[in-house]
Amino acid sequence: MTLALAVENDDLVVEVPEHTPVRLPLTGRDRAGALLLFGYPGRGRTRYGLAVLDESGLVMLEAPGSRSRREIEAFAADSGLGFEIRRFATGEETRVALARRSPGWRAVTWRRPPPAVPRLRVPGVRSLRPPKGSPRIWWREQLLYGLMWLVLAYGAAFVALVVLNLERPGGDLGEALGPLGVAALVLAALTAVGAVVAGIGRRRARGRTADGRVLRRHGEPHCRLVVVHGRLLLETARRTREIDASGLLLYSVEPGMTGLIVGDGLFHLPGRWDPEEVERFAVRNGFELRTRTLGRQEYLDLTAGVRDAVP
Repeated sequence: MTLALAVENDDLVVEVPEHTPVRLPLTGRDRAGALLLFGYPGRGRTRYGLAVLDESGLVMLEAPGSRSRREIEAFAADSGLGFEIRRFATGEETRVALARRSPGWRAVTWRRPPPAVPRLRVPGVRSLRPPKGSPRIWWREQLLYGLMWLVLAYGAAFVALVVLNLERPGGDLGEALGPLGVAALVLAALTAVGAVVAGIGRRRARGRTADGRVLRRHGEPHCRLVVVHGRLLLETARRTREIDASGLLLYSVEPGMTGLIVGDGLFHLPGRWDPEEVERFAVRNGFELRTRTLGRQEYLDLTAGVRDAVP
């Protein structure tokens, strides 16, 4: 990610293409105190980033991408800023650290490459586990999975029959293709009906989620909690995960500095969450909701002990 740093009138100016320059104070309360170069293990390679920290070590701004250590260290020395290098052991540890936002945190929407082509979804351990709530849509999905495997089995049987017939020139392929043709029509009809039924059920489910089943974090980056058939899902721009949690903690540290803790320290979701929307979501879906006002040290201790986060 292209990024330029400069100092103007006691402000650290961060310039990003296609984005308004971000100005972080270098004096007064909640001022920028250090630049952090960090790395963490990614898929097949190490990923890097740069973060601006305040004097408490909280993140004011984060930029993914590899940058020259010598240039960043020299800029920090010339600007009166501290300089740190940190290598995180896991992606979870990285997200927990980056989610500890400073009161002076600034959001920047970084351009990311388009997502990969979605892969064919097949039944797995999670998809085969019965839901906690109404099982109607789940059973329809399992029906479609079963039909899919029947179609694949039919195709394999058809190819095997043709191959065997080619090996025996005297064989009569027509006698065997008759029943296979009937089976093909039946499977096609069942698959079409199952797809229509499951599609209608999905549309109805999406309509019901608006009634207290979706909780969105305001602003960027995208993050929301969704309850589908009794399952709590955490949805971000990159993936969707299921969370086994029964409680929510809505905290505030200072005016405008809020966040949500899901479960007993399972996930930290910093950002602006509307208290009324959180309460409606908790009541609608049977979650225990707690609300706390934290001091700075309480905030540091609480956010350092979570297992994962969405910065």
